[in-house]
Amino acid sequence: MNTPANSSVIELRELKSILQERSHRKAVQRAVEVIAELVPSCSVTLITIGVRGRLHFDAWANIASSIVRSAERSFNKEGLPRNLEEMVRGKKSVVIEDLSSYADWRQPVAKTASWAGFPILLHGRVIAMVNIQTTTERITPALVADIEPIVNTIALLILRYEESRELAMRNRQMDVLYEMAVAGAEATGEQGLQARVDHVLERIGRILGYEHAAIFLYDPKREVLVLNATRGREIASVGMEMDVHGRTGVTVRAFLSSKPILVDDTRQCPEFIQGLWPALSELAIPLLSSGECVGVLNLESHRARAFTRSDIRLLAPFTSALALLIDNQQKARRLKEQATRDSLTGFFNRRMMDEMVPRELQRAARYHHDLSVAMVDLDDFKVVNDHLGHQEGDRLLRVFAACIRKVVRATDFVYRYGGDEFLILFSETPIGQAEEVLSRLDASLCPELATALGPITFSGGIASYVSDPLAEDLIKLADDRLYQSKRMGKGHITSR
Repeated sequence: MNTPANSSVIELRELKSILQERSHRKAVQRAVEVIAELVPSCSVTLITIGVRGRLHFDAWANIASSIVRSAERSFNKEGLPRNLEEMVRGKKSVVIEDLSSYADWRQPVAKTASWAGFPILLHGRVIAMVNIQTTTERITPALVADIEPIVNTIALLILRYEESRELAMRNRQMDVLYEMAVAGAEATGEQGLQARVDHVLERIGRILGYEHAAIFLYDPKREVLVLNATRGREIASVGMEMDVHGRTGVTVRAFLSSKPILVDDTRQCPEFIQGLWPALSELAIPLLSSGECVGVLNLESHRARAFTRSDIRLLAPFTSALALLIDNQQKARRLKEQATRDSLTGFFNRRMMDEMVPRELQRAARYHHDLSVAMVDLDDFKVVNDHLGHQEGDRLLRVFAACIRKVVRATDFVYRYGGDEFLILFSETPIGQAEEVLSRLDASLCPELATALGPITFSGGIASYVSDPLAEDLIKLADDRLYQSKRMGKGHITSR
């Protein structure tokens, strides 16, 4: 053992050599080696602790790498030994001069006489620890006094590195938040929103280091959560739905409670539903905007206890910004729908018909495709309103609209022309096929199309671009044929 005077000379010289190292990793490794030189018959390790509790051996001296990696795996799988756990919990240095009297020692090497641990704190949290264990020499208070200047140097190196890393992280976080703000201003329509959500999720995962992340958006009409975007694994089930009334699953629970749900070990969680890949821990954070939950950010890991409460705090600004982005886009979509769709039936309104139908007619003429238009309305609808009231009339219109949805294709357009009249535009469809579609609107398909006055029928008129080449106005021709059907009686369809 060196004398205190010699020790001071060594410390000054070695401190200078440590601080002159070009990289953080080399500096802490050199500091660990200096401690190993000061303490006879010892091994030294520097362990860092990530924000999610993951341990990593950053530097070591006088101990085999295989033993270090084995200890690292053991600590991450089984938890910290009691001596390290006490140091982390107490946030103070711990010295065990005689390990033969310490019953809970987890022996990583063949023989150990004495142990000392020195915690390194940042913002009140232990982020690293220096561990020294000897095989023959006991660690005494005098030896600890010799060691502490080097430990303090290591602490300064780590704190300087962590603070610069935190600053860089905050800058990257600000970049993501800025992108989210820009996304909210630029995203238009469903595709624009989808692209922005995908981009933001990818940035959150890459910058903050989450391996698997997904976003579920709430569809209030169908009362389901819809898988909207994923990161970290190729998943073909985007669009997968979860019924919020099922009240099962961590994601649904987070949505219903509007509170983050943290699952340390999914094997111990009866609410966990195995998804598209095996996960051992999960964190579900509701996306709240103005007190309303618009979706859920879901994080999963193949490791148990991969998430902590610090993740919830870290993600708070991102989930708030993401919720605002989604909510603004959904409100914009609803406003657009209110401007373009009929509120009672959900079909396009007359304004949209005046914009879209001429465009479709021009397209049919340009590419020589057929196109059919059908005008339909309910028979004796005025009688229903007069005798049963407008509320029953509105119900009947909603039922008739639902019946129409059952028979039209995704490529067809339906407009509420006015009152109980609807215009159906069948793109690239000859008049015969359009007539066949309308013929399926019968009592067997729509048994609910009835009132206290009895079953309700409908009449229709059809015109097409190819079958009626001389018609100047296909909509007017379809409307004329509708009234021709009315003159023939109830339930008729006229196409010529």
